[in-house]
Amino acid sequence: MGRVSRLRLNWSRHRPRTPLSLEDARRVVACFVQHYNEVRLHNALGYVTLKDSLEGRAKEIHAQQEAKLAVAREERAASARQSARR
Repeated sequence: MGRVSRLRLNWSRHRPRTPLSLEDARRVVACFVQHYNEVRLHNALGYVTLKDSLEGRAKEIHAQQEAKLAVAREERAASARQSARR
């Protein structure tokens, strides 16, 4: 799927309704841009928001994500060892 197609798909998912005026259209676009930049996790950026990436927090967030995954892996391994004992 191309970038334009993905953008249209994202837009259609978050568009609340058809704007009825120019001011309403500006509000709708502003909400979409805010969501896209500050809320949406971007796969190409390693599942961080665009804002976090641009503000240089991506490495810190990736380290936190990896730490959480390491804990989850260890808990899963411990659970599997305990299940094998039964």
